[in-house]
Amino acid sequence: MVPDITLLKNKQQIQLPNINPAIPSPGSIVSTSSPESQSSSSPSCPGRSGSGSSFPSSPENFSSHHSNTHHHHNNNSNDYSSNHHQQRTYANYHRLSTNKLPVCLVKNQLIDRIQKNETLIIIGETGSGKTTQIPQFLYEHLTSSKFYQSSTLSNGNQSNKETIAITQPRRVAAVSVAQRVAKELHCQIGGLVGYKIRFDDCTSPNTRIKYLTDGMLLREAIGDPLLSNYRVIILDEAHERTVQSDLLFGIVKQAQRLRSGQKRPLDDDSDSSNNHRHYEPLKIIIMSATMDVDNFSRYFNHAPVIYIEGRVHPIEIFYTESKQTDYVAACLSTLFQIHQEEDELDVIDEQTRNNNDFSRIGGDILVFCTGQEEIESMIKIVQNYSAQTKAMKTSKGTIKTLKPYPLYSALPKDKQHRIFDRNPNDCFRRVIFATNIAETSITIPNIRYVIDTGKFKSKFFSPKTGFEIMRVENISKAQACQRSGRAGRLAPGKCYRLYTRPEYRSFSSFPIPEIQKCNLSTVLLQLIALGISNVQSFNFIDSPSIENIESSLKKLMKMKAIEKVNDSDVDYKLTKLGQTMVIFPIDPRYALLLIKAQKFRCTEEIITIIAMLSVDNVFDTSTNNENVIAIHRKFASSEGDLIKLLNVFRRYREAQQKMTWCQENYLRAYQLKQAGEIRQQLVDLCKQAYIDLSSTPSTENVRKCLAIGSGVGVGLGANIAEFQRDGDYRTVTFGQNDRPSMTVFIHPSSCLFSQKPECIMFVELVQTNKSYMRNLCLIDRKWLLE
Repeated sequence: MVPDITLLKNKQQIQLPNINPAIPSPGSIVSTSSPESQSSSSPSCPGRSGSGSSFPSSPENFSSHHSNTHHHHNNNSNDYSSNHHQQRTYANYHRLSTNKLPVCLVKNQLIDRIQKNETLIIIGETGSGKTTQIPQFLYEHLTSSKFYQSSTLSNGNQSNKETIAITQPRRVAAVSVAQRVAKELHCQIGGLVGYKIRFDDCTSPNTRIKYLTDGMLLREAIGDPLLSNYRVIILDEAHERTVQSDLLFGIVKQAQRLRSGQKRPLDDDSDSSNNHRHYEPLKIIIMSATMDVDNFSRYFNHAPVIYIEGRVHPIEIFYTESKQTDYVAACLSTLFQIHQEEDELDVIDEQTRNNNDFSRIGGDILVFCTGQEEIESMIKIVQNYSAQTKAMKTSKGTIKTLKPYPLYSALPKDKQHRIFDRNPNDCFRRVIFATNIAETSITIPNIRYVIDTGKFKSKFFSPKTGFEIMRVENISKAQACQRSGRAGRLAPGKCYRLYTRPEYRSFSSFPIPEIQKCNLSTVLLQLIALGISNVQSFNFIDSPSIENIESSLKKLMKMKAIEKVNDSDVDYKLTKLGQTMVIFPIDPRYALLLIKAQKFRCTEEIITIIAMLSVDNVFDTSTNNENVIAIHRKFASSEGDLIKLLNVFRRYREAQQKMTWCQENYLRAYQLKQAGEIRQQLVDLCKQAYIDLSSTPSTENVRKCLAIGSGVGVGLGANIAEFQRDGDYRTVTFGQNDRPSMTVFIHPSSCLFSQKPECIMFVELVQTNKSYMRNLCLIDRKWLLE
C-alpha cells in the first residue's frame, strides 16, 4: 500500500487516502509558497527575453489576442493586432477549424517578411499553428504572380521547383502533420500534400507540400547538394538540435549560397564557363517553439526573427520541496493523487466546447518519461490500479475510470494515432506516458495536467574511451518550459515538476546539441561524401570538439573508409571501400561489417542482425502474463543475444500468420516488420554494390565475423570485454595507450547474464549506477590473436 502523501495547495493541506498498488513511497509534491503561474511568454522560458538586442533590428512580435485566452505581456510596440482580422483568400479550400489560429491572423505580414528575406527565423509559440499553416500560405503565394513571377527559367526550361520541404526530427510528426494538412486541403495524402520517411515514400510528382524527416532530406543532399528540387525549405523543430538537423543547417545554408550564384556546386568540377544552368534562389525558414535565437540569427547571417504568440492558457506550476531519489515512484503517486482529487472539468470555454476538444469530462494527464521500458512498467502499475478502483466516483457520481496509453517513436503508427482520438467513450480520464516526443512534435488533445520527471535519455560519446553510453540526464529549462506548456493548449492547466526550484535553476538554458556529444563517424563520412574534404572547416552552428573530430577521423582511417588527400593533414576523401560503405544508410561500423561478411560467408546472417539492431526492442514485455519470460527463453542462445535476435527473425520469416505468431510469442510485430524492411533494403543495396550474398549457415562463422570481421579492434570488434579474477569485466584496449580500460557488467536482460564467459563482444553500453553491456555475443579469445 502507498503511504499518505501531502499536497500543499493554496496553503491548505489535503490528505491523500491510501490507494492501491505496491509501489515505493515518494516524497510529497508541494508548491513552494504558492503555485507559479506560467504563460507562453513567461520570462522563465529561455529564448524569449533579451533575445533581440544583437539583431540589426529588433525581432517582430506578431501577437494575436482572443477574449477567451490568457493575455500575454508584450512590450514591443511593433504589434500587428490591428490587422488580425483579414479576408480569407484561399481559393480551393475553407478551414473552419483553423481560421482562428494565431498564425492565420498574421498571414499577410508573414508572407511579406518571407518575400523580403532569403532566410527567416520564426518562433511560433505552442498552439500558433505554424507547422500546418505556414506551408499552406507559402504554397498559395509560391504559385501566384506576386511571389513567383515566372514559371520559366533563364535557360528556357519549365520550372518544377514549387515544392516546399518541411523537415521534422521524428517520423510520427512528419506523418501526422502531413495527414492533417491533407485533410485541411481536402486532398488525398500523396497528392498535393505528402510525406517521406524511411521505407514509406508517400509522395508523387504532383506533391508540392512535402513533410519529411531530417534524415531523408540529408540523404537527398548527398545526391543533390543544391537541393534543386525545392524552392522553399522549412526546418521545423529546430530547437531539438539532432545530429541530422545540425548537419542540415550547414548543408541548406551552403545550398542557398551556391544557388545564389556565388559559387559552383560542390560536385561540379567543370569550368564555370561551361556551367550555364540557372537555379532559383532558395528560401530558408527556421521554425521552433523555443530556441537560442541569438545563436541561430548570427549563424544564418543575422536573419530576422519573428515571434508569433500562441493560444496558451495560464498554467499553475508545482515543484517538490525536496529532491526525489526515485522519480518513477514520485511520478506514480502524483498521478494517482491527481486522478483522485481532480473532479469533472468545471470551466470550458465555448470555443473549446464547439471544437469538441474536451469530449471527456475529466482532463487527461500527460507524463514525461525517459523511454519505452519505463513507460511500459508504469502502464502495468496503472492497469493494476485501475482494476482495483473501478468503483471510484466523482462528486457528481461519475465513475472515474483511468486508461493508460503509451507514446514513443517506435510505437506502431496505429497505436500512436489512438492518442489523437477525441472521443474514446470508455474512460473518464486518459493518462499518456510519453517520451520527449510529446514536448513539441505533436499535440495531444484534452491534456489538462502534466507530470514532468525532469529527465530524458540521451547518448554520450567519450573520445577517450571510444564508447558511446546511453544514460538518463536532466532536461534543460527550455524543455521544462515546453513540457509545462502542453497543459495549457486548450484551457487552464497544471504542471507538476518532480524537482525543486533550485534544481530547475541549475538546469542549462538549452539542451546540449547532439552533435557535441555523439560519435561523429557517421557525420564525418557523410560530409566527406558530400565533397567537403576538410570537415573541420564545415560551418557547424555549434562545432563539435576537435578531440571528437580527430578521434572519429582516426576511426574512419582505421576502417580504411577514408584517406588523406596528397598527404594533407586536414583534407580527406573516400576510399573505394568508403564509397561502398556510404551507400548503406547505417552506422559505418555496420556497413564495414556487412561488406567484410563475404569473407566469412555469412552476409545474409549479418544483414539480419544489423536489421534487428536497427529497430527498437522486439520483445514485448508490456503484458503481465507470467509465461512471457519462459516463451522468450525459447529463442535464447548460449552464444549470446545477437544469435538470439537471429533466431527470432528466422522463426518470424517462417511463420505463415506473422501477426498471430507475434502475439502468441509476445513479440512486437511492428518492429519485426520494420526489421524485415530494413533487411530487404540492405539486401537490395548489396546487390547494387555486387556484394556476394551466399552464406554457409554457421553461428560460429557469424560470431567470428562480428568479433574480427572488420579487423581486430576495429568497428564493433573494438567493443570487447574480458572476464577478470575479481568477477568483473574489463574492456580490451588493443594496445591503445590513450584508451583507458573500463569496468563493465552484463545487463540482466542478456542471455549470458547467468554465465561468466571468458570473452564477449557487446554493441552498446547503458549507464545507470553501473555501465552495463547490452546485445552481447560470445567470442573465442584466440580469434583476436589470429
